[in-house]
Amino acid sequence: MMRSDAKMPLRAGRSWLVLGLLLFGLGGCGWFSSDTKNEPEGSAEALIQEGLDAYQRAKYEKAVEAFQTLKDRYPYSQYAILAELKLADSYYLNKDYELAAAGYKEFERLHPANEVIPYIVFQQAMSYFKQMPTIDRDQSRTNLAVKEFDRLIKSFPQSEYVPQAKANRDEALKNLATHEFLIGEFYFKKGDCQAALGRFAFIDKNYPDIPPPPKMAGYREICQKKITAGK
Repeated sequence: MMRSDAKMPLRAGRSWLVLGLLLFGLGGCGWFSSDTKNEPEGSAEALIQEGLDAYQRAKYEKAVEAFQTLKDRYPYSQYAILAELKLADSYYLNKDYELAAAGYKEFERLHPANEVIPYIVFQQAMSYFKQMPTIDRDQSRTNLAVKEFDRLIKSFPQSEYVPQAKANRDEALKNLATHEFLIGEFYFKKGDCQAALGRFAFIDKNYPDIPPPPKMAGYREICQKKITAGK
């Protein structure tokens, strides 16, 4: 199944630079002082540098270790908030989507008014989107993805992430509708027309903008005739 997501996290390659200016007020002074690399091993400055270096080299497990250590040892450091964000990004890029979702959720809980919250919400949604199963399996993660995409679209309609969120949301909704159709088809083939029609009606009500599977109209017509005939 092809999915409509860009190389992710979206624009995350520059997000730490944006945060450097936006969140910490470092302005034109840059991220680190000239002697940052000479900081004692295990200091907050050394850990953030180690984590960012590993992140840029796609060594995500090493990045996770550095960012988590910084969070644990120096929770009030000026670099802690950056470590929180890049920890979640590192989990995401390492395909640890459950941990990524938890990390983004925790970031939002701790910093609800932060200017990068639209990105955080988008990444929460993408963490669930990446876990979408095949249409014959439980769709709880798909529902969570839709919920988070909806929240982004409604809460931050001007966000740069909205177009991608809408495309991915439509794909997730199509999966949900198809999943319901498969259940309805199962009932149809068992001869339980009432149950089948109930599923088809659920699709009509909850996914009105998603084109229904081609077979659904035929199944519905057959069921309605059977019910009318009293069979």
